[in-house]
Amino acid sequence: MMIFGLYFFSLLFLPLIHAQDSPSSTRRIWAEKQKKTLQLPSRGAIAALEKELKEILARKPFRFVRLGFVLREPGDPKPLLSHNGSMGFMTASNMKLISSATALEVLGPKHRFSTQFVALGKQKGKVWDGDLEIIGSGDPTFGARAFCKKSVTEVFDGLILALKRRGISEIRGDILGVDDVQPDEIMGLGWDWSYHADWYAAQVSGLCFNENCLDFLFSGKELGKPLEFRMEPDTSYVTVLNRTRVVPAGQAFEVFFHRGLGTNVITLSGTFPLGKKKKRDWASVENPTGFCASVCKESLERAGIRVAGKARDRDELEGYKESLSKTVLETHLSPPLAEIVFSLNKRSQNLYAEQLVRMAGKARGGDGSMVDARRTVNEVLNRLGVSTKQFFMADGSGLSRLNLVKPKLLAALLAGMWKSKNRKTFFRSLPIGGKDGTLRRRFPLGHPGYLRVHAKTGYISKVIALSGYITRKGKEPLVFSILVNDFFASNAKILKGVDDLVAAICRLSGEG
Repeated sequence: MMIFGLYFFSLLFLPLIHAQDSPSSTRRIWAEKQKKTLQLPSRGAIAALEKELKEILARKPFRFVRLGFVLREPGDPKPLLSHNGSMGFMTASNMKLISSATALEVLGPKHRFSTQFVALGKQKGKVWDGDLEIIGSGDPTFGARAFCKKSVTEVFDGLILALKRRGISEIRGDILGVDDVQPDEIMGLGWDWSYHADWYAAQVSGLCFNENCLDFLFSGKELGKPLEFRMEPDTSYVTVLNRTRVVPAGQAFEVFFHRGLGTNVITLSGTFPLGKKKKRDWASVENPTGFCASVCKESLERAGIRVAGKARDRDELEGYKESLSKTVLETHLSPPLAEIVFSLNKRSQNLYAEQLVRMAGKARGGDGSMVDARRTVNEVLNRLGVSTKQFFMADGSGLSRLNLVKPKLLAALLAGMWKSKNRKTFFRSLPIGGKDGTLRRRFPLGHPGYLRVHAKTGYISKVIALSGYITRKGKEPLVFSILVNDFFASNAKILKGVDDLVAAICRLSGEG
């Protein structure tokens, strides 16, 4: 059913004017109320938008889809227009709106994560006699290329400098990764094991490194031969089997990663066109904690500091007892949370969403699990004035197909964040139509949504989503949420319908 709100003022409901109010003040009160009312789209505009929505739903690609849509003002919970607004949908990456808002509300935009390098034991001359621990705090940006100036391994430079200042040239012990800030959940609830080797399904971990992935730089120089590749960081943590082939120029670039469950044996398959410029891609690793420890050990050894022991995930050592003697050698701080959320939403970075919502739960007394994260999310949403009835959050990123969210809830969240003290940080993090992030190629110059649409995109198989704000000149923005599930048509045809609906909103809501 189509439901739309009719907004109007009637003289019958004008408030009583106190005796001391002058005629001029009466006119001022009326003018202010009229100005506030005129921020709402006209009755005709809403009717025209409803007609546009019906036309889109009548198109062949949309005949058998489930589409949910809500359009509202930030300050009025009554929707201007709603279609299936109270029905549950898979959200894809629109779930990141909930995760990033929760992290900002709980941790604050200035929050920084800290990763500590702690030496156990004692220094004996040029030797450190004992293990070295890397203690994670759930920071998803540790060693992330997005926040490194030169190399992902630069996060170990402070440790190397601290050891050299002490005159240490050997560590007579192991390099231990410590991820106890959260349980070993590995993946989100409802994730599919078929894509576990891809970057977007990188494992969650209390100790992250390089977004828990390995970068591959591909090139093809000799026809019929396997492509050439370089790894960043260059590490022995994984074994790579290269079953690719360089094909004639003009053919498709199709390189796939396969990693056996529970292993770090990565098989490359597919084709690379001769003469194509170098291409970067990413593969997730098994056990990010062990990955971080291994690359740290290799970095120390390249810097001339010998490590006698092994690189390990400390959880692998049964009955391990720490030395009573501890020395904090170095502490690495993450960027402020505001910058992390900016990267999360602009890039649609799954690991960041998964980690931030878990650490928000941790900050509220939880154990860092998704179970406690859900509890914290519900608390935050309720505080923002968002009803959480008939709402299920399976994961923090939206990759899961078990998520069930109403468009009405996402619209209410966006309205709540518009009134939040964190509004500026949250709004700034959203991709802008035709300009940046995942919207840089949508709503181009000439489209009514160009630079006016500030929204989070979302896509998983048979799911497309877009929720955010549409700016208006001299007025508060409109809030909207569009969720499309269960379609048989191509992504392009569904996107066309979604973008046409957004264009109609922009045209009928006035200038941006």
